[in-house]
Amino acid sequence: MTIVFQPAVDPSHYEAMFQIGALTVHPALLRPADDGVFVRRPRPDRAGQRPAARYEVARGRWGLIPLFAGSRDYPATYEARVETAATERDFYQPWKRGHRCVVLADALFRHAESDSRVVRVARTDASPLALAGLWNAWRSPEGQCVESFALLTLPSEEQPGERRIVFLRDGWIDDWLNCPVEEAAACLRPYDLHKLARTEVDALPQFHVFERPAAAV
Repeated sequence: MTIVFQPAVDPSHYEAMFQIGALTVHPALLRPADDGVFVRRPRPDRAGQRPAARYEVARGRWGLIPLFAGSRDYPATYEARVETAATERDFYQPWKRGHRCVVLADALFRHAESDSRVVRVARTDASPLALAGLWNAWRSPEGQCVESFALLTLPSEEQPGERRIVFLRDGWIDDWLNCPVEEAAACLRPYDLHKLARTEVDALPQFHVFERPAAAV
């Protein structure tokens, strides 16, 4: 189970992978219910703002808020199971609408088997992890549009009974964001474990907050 993740803040990753040159401000570590950024295809209702853009960066709450929610504090939607996301009440609307996204992370942190230490998971080549997610836009009772996202999970190969966030293979990121809904699940497969570096640490690291002037996306 994920504790937190360290968002990728190096602009060059977004520029190389998505041709996006502007980032909003990130927290150094993202915890459930925090606001973070995710990459998606441009929203159709905003297509006229950047007609040539293939992707855009959006900012939203980690914890998907379903359309039927009565408040933005809707609980326990940080992670969606791949096996049931297409039919589960909290997630089936974003799934069927193709509201898929990618969250770039330099590292992900979870409890170790002993539960007294923390495991840091990152790529061995130092490239960012591409986490597969779903996003949604919810309208509050006051009329505010609140965006949010959830990360998708699969059963863990190395720890039966546990679940792991879906890491997209590099060649499947574009497919995940653009393929028809009926083909989306094919992109959500276990990641090659030999490409991951797992290190046990005593506690979550302390980071200085990376700040970059906010820009229109």
